[in-house]
Amino acid sequence: MAPAPLNLLPIVISVAVLSACATPDPDAAFRDLGQLVDIRLPEPVTWRTGGPEDAAVDARIQEILANALTAESAAQVALLNNRELQARYSDLGVAQADLVQAGLLRNPVLEVMVRPSTESGTNIELGLMQNFVDLLMRPARQKIAEAEYESVRLELAAHLVSFMGDVQAAYYEYLGAKADHAVMAEIAETEGDAADLSTAFFTAGNISEREHFEYLAAAADAKAEQYESEERMRESRGELADLLGLSPTGSWSAPSRLAPLPKRNVRLAGLEDRAVRERFDLSAHRAELQAGLEELGFEEDFRLFEEGEIAISAEREPDGAWLIGPALEIPFPIFDQGQARVTVATLAVRAMRDRLLAEERHVRSDVILESEALSLARNRADHLGNTVLPLREDIVRLTLAEYNYMLESPFHLLETQQEANETYRMYVEALTDYWVARVKLQAAIGGGTLETKLGDAS
Repeated sequence: MAPAPLNLLPIVISVAVLSACATPDPDAAFRDLGQLVDIRLPEPVTWRTGGPEDAAVDARIQEILANALTAESAAQVALLNNRELQARYSDLGVAQADLVQAGLLRNPVLEVMVRPSTESGTNIELGLMQNFVDLLMRPARQKIAEAEYESVRLELAAHLVSFMGDVQAAYYEYLGAKADHAVMAEIAETEGDAADLSTAFFTAGNISEREHFEYLAAAADAKAEQYESEERMRESRGELADLLGLSPTGSWSAPSRLAPLPKRNVRLAGLEDRAVRERFDLSAHRAELQAGLEELGFEEDFRLFEEGEIAISAEREPDGAWLIGPALEIPFPIFDQGQARVTVATLAVRAMRDRLLAEERHVRSDVILESEALSLARNRADHLGNTVLPLREDIVRLTLAEYNYMLESPFHLLETQQEANETYRMYVEALTDYWVARVKLQAAIGGGTLETKLGDAS
């Protein structure tokens, strides 16, 4: 009796089981990201995919914008509404899909050959081939893909922390520009009063034409500087609006004054070590290095055999009989023994290790510089706000008293007021620098909260 025709179904099922089929799940990858950055951000990350859930996100944004923005609420709006940030989330889904792909085996190949025979009947050959080296490489591929996925996830987390720093720095720059414009408006008004007074004095013959023109020129210069401050305020609002995903001309608002210096100072001790330990970008470099080490091991293990196939073939003779047997195909590594690939992988690992060390040094330097900037800005703002400005206000008060007794000229009174205004403008600048330096330091250490202490230095 002739053998029964070959049933290929069990073979196909066996290979399918070995492949451990899986389906990419970008939403699960995004949830992993959310858990990673949750304690570092003021608002849970939300991926706007265009579904009905976006309506709730829009309502949340409008709820926040109903009140004047704070540094924290500005960051919340940016997290929910910045479309460039939303686009980055797809990178994580791609990396997760690559991870799933790394766990899949290549599809088996079915080969069918039909040849008419000069004798009676037709000669049919069937073959089912599977790359068995691919099966052996699967665990190594998965390890590499897992390390690469972790690197992408950590890089995205680092971007989120850096983005939050940019948003809050832009927020304080805008508040500083608003406060500066308000002071500059007072300065321009005072210079205008001095110019009007000089016109009356010149008409009465009490000052020279040169002195009159000097007051007019000072008023014109102050007005020009007021226009410049208004332009800086407009630009800073536009930069903040762009990060928030809003229109610069929208109805959203922010306070007109910066918060004063906090009574408690930032604890600077140990921030360098904390940054090296907690920054996501450094962790991403370490994951990248791990992927490189896995890749090097992969190349070393499979340098001689990248391809190899095992097959089951069946041939039906013209008389109807089936001939069934295995087949094996293995490359013979005479010319290419994988030396170049191993060298490339080795040098890549070396470069990754050097980049990690360089980045750690850069992070330490960055934290040192931002700490110094914070300390200097606090000291300057504290000196201007608690020493220089009170002195200027006392001078204005005493000059006004002397003017009331007609011991001082009105021009001198206006000059002392201008000096006080200029000092306050310097204080606003120093206060802006302090808050910007604070959020930059917070981003430099990897996000989270800054510990504080009572003391004289920030």
